[in-house]
Amino acid sequence: MLTNSKIEKRPTIFRQLDDDFWLAGCLDESDLKRAASQGVATIINILPEDDELCELSDQDAKAIAAHEGMDYRHMPIYGHQLNNEFFARAFGYLIAETKGPKLIYCRTGMRSAFLWGMIHAADIGVEEVLDRTLDIGFDLMVIEEELVKMADKPSPLINLADAA
Repeated sequence: MLTNSKIEKRPTIFRQLDDDFWLAGCLDESDLKRAASQGVATIINILPEDDELCELSDQDAKAIAAHEGMDYRHMPIYGHQLNNEFFARAFGYLIAETKGPKLIYCRTGMRSAFLWGMIHAADIGVEEVLDRTLDIGFDLMVIEEELVKMADKPSPLINLADAA
């Protein structure tokens, strides 16, 4: 990191996909505080433990989120797991058990966009997934085939009340 730079760190951009989902790249303490002030109820970190490019540790992020009154979950996802139905279904279950607006983050936001697309393809359709993610700067055409497969199956966004 530059030590004598006149460049200030700018706030991380929160990219909104719908009323309940925001995506972001690496977060720091000020980003978590801003998320809380903007009404985010749950922070979901999908960074693998060995990802050292983001400065905030999982443990620190969890503590800050708790201090700010937000729920915090960690579900590490590696790039090669993104288009895997098992991980999409596990993520759908995680989403179902959390409350309120969610901010999902990873290194750049792309992994978060992939997962969001995988869990929403059956509910809103592939074209809508591709349009919404492209509108916020993420091109998911590379997983269009997997999105089509997910759209043809029951949604991973389960209703826990129905599952009981």
